[in-house]
Amino acid sequence: MGRTILIPTDFKVSSLEPLKALLQFQPEDSIKVILVHGIYLSNSISELLFFDQSDWKLELAGKEFLGKLDELEQELGSKVSSIGIRFFSGFTQASFDQFTETHQVERIIIPYELPFDWSHKKSMDILPFLHKSKIQKQLIAWDNNHYSSKSNQTYVTALI
Repeated sequence: MGRTILIPTDFKVSSLEPLKALLQFQPEDSIKVILVHGIYLSNSISELLFFDQSDWKLELAGKEFLGKLDELEQELGSKVSSIGIRFFSGFTQASFDQFTETHQVERIIIPYELPFDWSHKKSMDILPFLHKSKIQKQLIAWDNNHYSSKSNQTYVTALI
């Protein structure tokens, strides 16, 4: 099995661009992708007991994002073994480190200058956790002002 990578998402279609960019430079096949969104969970015992990630996917991601994700997964074919959406709800770096260990994350993709929208009342900015993590990070940027033959974007990537 290939590597497991983590990419933050705010469930805007533009947050899928880092994945497209990564795969332009990726020599290996069968990468497992985890799209992560931070959420605040309630302190209510009943709400915690009945927390269901699939309900949150539909509520936060919406049908448009999930549809684009399915299209992208089909388009990528053998390059990606799976693309999953996970929610992180911790408040400490240790809890984030445990989350990445549980999901066997080997690399974190950090989008450069992608404006994330954490405006949903349950959403939480997870970028500080990503930057502080000891896992290998890869910075991906794209330029909408230059055009390539495959798309309207030029990608740049760097390990940090």
